[in-house]
Amino acid sequence: MSASKIPSLFNINLLVHHGEKEKLYSKLIKWALSSGKFIVIFVEIITISAFVYRYKLDGDLSDLQDQINNQKIPYIKSLKADELLIKNTQFQINSISKLKSEKADFISPLNNLSKIIPQSIKLTNISFDRSQTYPKTTISLTGQSPSNMELSIFIKELQKNPNFSDINLTNISFENQTTFTITGTLASTKGRTN
Repeated sequence: MSASKIPSLFNINLLVHHGEKEKLYSKLIKWALSSGKFIVIFVEIITISAFVYRYKLDGDLSDLQDQINNQKIPYIKSLKADELLIKNTQFQINSISKLKSEKADFISPLNNLSKIIPQSIKLTNISFDRSQTYPKTTISLTGQSPSNMELSIFIKELQKNPNFSDINLTNISFENQTTFTITGTLASTKGRTN
């Protein structure tokens, strides 16, 4: 069979004429066969490198988890007693600070009391109580007075004094001397200068 008798399904012209422009698809084929294969190889190398690096990172992560489970967690558990001691100490410090900030100033009322009490009145008992009316502090004074007049003056001075409030004579008896009990409340002395 001669070449002219073969039916031609495809007309391929392998010769390029110098005067004609190359078609786009032929330029693309030339580029893919020359430069494109290097780009494809480069992309494949990057992809394979990324997979290898990911497996390395997975191995490192597994090693770190084993190290944490085998070394770090037992060490942290061994510090639990120290942590409890520190928390207990912090709680005690906070409790002491709170109590210190809430404590009543008993020295100032006693100094004021000594300034206003008449010399003839003898106090036999002074008591402070914060349990019932917190944050108020109640005061109870028990004593003896040679006369009702001096006791009356003492009560009026207590009622006028800004350091005391709710002053009441709760008990009085008359024998050789007048025996009395006075109750009241200490006013807040924080920030006050006497």
